[in-house]
Amino acid sequence: MFKYREFYTHSVIRFISALSIVGVTLCCYYFDGYATILALALGALVYAVAEYVVHRYLLHEFPRLLPVLYRGHAEHHRQPQEMKYLFSPVHYDILIYCVYIPLVWLLFRRISVVAPVVTGTLLFQLYYQWMHYAAHRPVVPRTAWGRWMKKKHLLHHYKDEYAWYGVSHPVLDYAMGTHKESDRPARKAGTETENSSSFRNEG
Repeated sequence: MFKYREFYTHSVIRFISALSIVGVTLCCYYFDGYATILALALGALVYAVAEYVVHRYLLHEFPRLLPVLYRGHAEHHRQPQEMKYLFSPVHYDILIYCVYIPLVWLLFRRISVVAPVVTGTLLFQLYYQWMHYAAHRPVVPRTAWGRWMKKKHLLHHYKDEYAWYGVSHPVLDYAMGTHKESDRPARKAGTETENSSSFRNEG
């Protein structure tokens, strides 16, 4: 139970969870059969794609686009098990959803569609955050899927930061060819930590 308590101590997790509860409530109230299910799937897909795009391009490939985010991510690579750098500051998520929710409303203009799209995004983000937390903390995932994804994310940290960008799923890594070790050297501020050599030896 400690791992769940620790996970929920972070403000960003509480924020996402609170919004998710509101979203699920609205989805149930405005449930519209397959339309609601498809909208939930669409919202999840939005985050699944954004996860890869942000991680690869903003946090690794083009760090100068958002240097504040990159600095935080580089620190996470230097101290991958440190809770302080495991999650982004909650004000980032508040800002993102203050933009995202009105944008989804402008696109669909129906609460029966907007609510499940946003909720799908929130629930997938919560799943992503748990997978990321489990990858870095002393947590042994119960499923083969969880153990495999944890291994892939640790390879990203300790072997090659230009590969294995997916934290919650590997689909875009396979589609974009980043599911295997690259030929590029790791950045000094990235994954070359004192644990790198030991991880390579274990692999």
